[in-house]
Amino acid sequence: MIFKKESIFTSLFSFYILLGSALLLFTSCTKNEAVGDLQITEPVGISRDLEYVEVNITIDPRRLVNKALFLRNRNDGDLIIGQILDRSKILLDSNVVQCLFPISIKAHETNEYEIVIGDNKKTITDLELKGERLDLFIENEYFKADLTSKKTSDNKELSAGQLSSISLKQHNDINLERNNIKMHWAPSFQKKNVDYKTMAHIQEFDSIHIEKGPYVISVYRSGKVNDYEEIQLEGEYKFYAGKPYFSFSSEMKMVDSLTVTMLRNDEMTMNRFFTHAIFPIANGKIKTIPLYDKAPLISHHSIKELRKHPVDANARWFAFYNDSTKYGFGSLRLHFDYKNLSGGLSPMIDAQTKITYAHHEGRYWDRRFVDSGELRVPKGSKYFEENVYAIFDVDNEHPSKEIEKLYEQLSNPVIMKYTPIQ
Repeated sequence: MIFKKESIFTSLFSFYILLGSALLLFTSCTKNEAVGDLQITEPVGISRDLEYVEVNITIDPRRLVNKALFLRNRNDGDLIIGQILDRSKILLDSNVVQCLFPISIKAHETNEYEIVIGDNKKTITDLELKGERLDLFIENEYFKADLTSKKTSDNKELSAGQLSSISLKQHNDINLERNNIKMHWAPSFQKKNVDYKTMAHIQEFDSIHIEKGPYVISVYRSGKVNDYEEIQLEGEYKFYAGKPYFSFSSEMKMVDSLTVTMLRNDEMTMNRFFTHAIFPIANGKIKTIPLYDKAPLISHHSIKELRKHPVDANARWFAFYNDSTKYGFGSLRLHFDYKNLSGGLSPMIDAQTKITYAHHEGRYWDRRFVDSGELRVPKGSKYFEENVYAIFDVDNEHPSKEIEKLYEQLSNPVIMKYTPIQ
């Protein structure tokens, strides 16, 4: 993990909050009926103090009315309560229920559990949600995310549900944001002679779904932007208890052909909060460049260098950090899929990850599928990705150490073997 040791490695405050209430339920759930077995193995030698696992459990959903699902450790009998995902709809679905459990596991360890039904109990964690509909504030012990609506400098409304700013609680509550626009400016697109737009410009949503639970809060939206009806958009945030990160998955699907001059995702735009950018390059090396030039002459170690040597569009992670305040904020690119509906690759021109200058000394990064010229994007093209946005501590000698560690953990999840009990 990538946070201060006193935050989670030694105190493990969040972890004990999460599991404490679950273990207290042990004495109150004496008549638990087993419905499956679960084996969990740590595959790459990383001890995990708090790992979330999603398990698809075969069960008649009607058995879960006013009930909960638990993991019962076969060694000590301890119980961990789960969060049944989308509980409001499970009675309408099949006999498979998805449940999220918090677990801990040592490096290379294998743990055996029973999945059991028990009485549902309230579970308290550090994860909180405030607000109505999509005008939301979501927070845990590491950050407070603002998803409320925002007006641009020309008085245009950017819809709620897209990240406006994020406050870093363990770094003097500094509020990462960008003046007059959303901080998270993606997915985004532009046609010739038409204003540049993003998912935050959706005025009427096709679908909205908010999942509220003790371990994860998710915010899902889908719809189209005026003047860009050819693009069907979907996006979902997931915020976790006890974690200094959140995820965002999105898809742009072309329901009709169009020609674009810009097509982007993974864009985070911010005021002057950071001093450097850092990212992996070929041969396992890490590159660091200053975001602001201290001398009149631009050295080859600057943002302008990237015009000649662009960062790979699919670089496994990308981040900004501050060498004085010792915090960073970065994107970990866990999944991407650019296959069209026919199985071929959706088109791109000059795809790259790019850092760009913004007004009033702002800086932003984004992943560009079209960086120059015009591109005809045929009907059926799709661009999907899932990124994790993480706050991390920085050691100036090895500034990439913690984000690399987190990427290794998230890209190598624990291995699960689920066996239903017939």
